Amino acid sequence: MFVVTPLLIILLTSACSKGEINLRAVGGQRIKCHEKTVLQCDVISSVPLKVDKVYWKKQDEIDFECDAKSSNFPPGFECNYTGEALTLSILNTTPANTGTYFCCITTDSGHGKDNIDLFIGQCSGQFSSQINGSNQIQCSYNRVYPEAVINWFHYDKNLTSNSTSTSLRNSDGTFNITSVLNFQYEQNKFNCSLWSLNRIRYDDHEVEVTETVDSRSVSGIGTQHCLSWTLILLSLMFTLSLYNLHITSLDDKTKDLVEFHKWNLPDKPTT
Repeated sequence: MFVVTPLLIILLTSACSKGEINLRAVGGQRIKCHEKTVLQCDVISSVPLKVDKVYWKKQDEIDFECDAKSSNFPPGFECNYTGEALTLSILNTTPANTGTYFCCITTDSGHGKDNIDLFIGQCSGQFSSQINGSNQIQCSYNRVYPEAVINWFHYDKNLTSNSTSTSLRNSDGTFNITSVLNFQYEQNKFNCSLWSLNRIRYDDHEVEVTETVDSRSVSGIGTQHCLSWTLILLSLMFTLSLYNLHITSLDDKTKDLVEFHKWNLPDKPTT
């Protein structure tokens, strides 16, 4: 849990005493993505306070208000007032939560407010990959921030020009980025790399085409080869059969010719 603690010092004037209001805040806070964040304003007064209202507002969001005296908080937020501090909890911080927040207090003697600027760093998101058909591979980075692009590599060779990519913005300010690469059969190892729009490499994942996918491609080629060899063998067998039949026929004719000459030869003269 990350705690941002600006000091809100409120010295309120009253009928019995004089005072002045001093505001001091620590702004420009950078927090981690998808973690609980607590913004805090400390309230210090030289006189007892009768609080009418204590709440949080967000700049550029008119409808946002978190009232510490109410249990009806905005979705994903909780706020609390202890008498000494006013806190605003963001339960799952996302890029949509960045901006300027104001802690406000209203009493019977006056009012005060201070502001906190909230920034968010990189959201790494979730990686996934899958094989599409026999020569397409897909990788995705979901819920990443800031917006980025996917580059493909086969060892040192950049294959990004052979891919198509899409980038969709989610309601929480993160992005879903997907890329599909068309690859050659002889290539089986790829690097799916996430880069910022400023050409800074964020993340890398090696994707390997499994033997199962290769076997599908190879088995298709092997079936064609087997079919070709089968046809060749059948042709050879048919040719040999015709040849044997022809030889057999010639043998029969030869025998008949010999018999014919044998019976038609003139008798040998006697002396």
